[in-house]
Amino acid sequence: MKADSVFEVVKQSVSMKEVAEQYGLEVKRDGMVVCPFHADKTPSMKLNKDYYYCFGCGATGDAIDFVARLFGISTRQAGEKIVADFGLQYDSKAPRSPPRKTATKAQIAKQRELYTFRVLAKYFRVLNRWLTEYNPKNPEDQIHPRFMEAVQRKEYVEYLLDVLMSGTPEEKAEICSERNPDIRRIAHRLTQINHEKPQTAVER
Repeated sequence: MKADSVFEVVKQSVSMKEVAEQYGLEVKRDGMVVCPFHADKTPSMKLNKDYYYCFGCGATGDAIDFVARLFGISTRQAGEKIVADFGLQYDSKAPRSPPRKTATKAQIAKQRELYTFRVLAKYFRVLNRWLTEYNPKNPEDQIHPRFMEAVQRKEYVEYLLDVLMSGTPEEKAEICSERNPDIRRIAHRLTQINHEKPQTAVER
């Protein structure tokens, strides 16, 4: 059966894990892989069903984005490569990007989940960096506020990420809700960090 376009048939037919394995990545049981986009010595890229995220370099996207970046080709070429390599079929005359009306509840939920994941993952990387950069070298050293923030917040942020990766749909929905004050506060905190002076700003 043919789907509307190369993009739709890929989304409907293959998962992020299947695509990664097809192109030589060894996927661990927890969905982690060694990131092919930076000098990754330990698995730092997480594969969810529909998208990937690297905790090391911040690379993210869906299966087509992954293949496009992996082979240095356009997204259209990446979609066609996946279709060919998996033996899928699609209508080559269909519009490249089918017209969409109002987003469905499922689409909105997925967008919220991806946004929440990106916010938490970015803050988690910041906290990890602060634990190293601001770790007191001597017992008499004054504890830096950033080190204290990292110590106090890292475990909770890691918990939220774990829920997004392996929690129930209900648990994920609760975290990703627009009314969740924790996510709003973290997003605001990231904005503050990004506007700090260059000599103290974290890597983006």
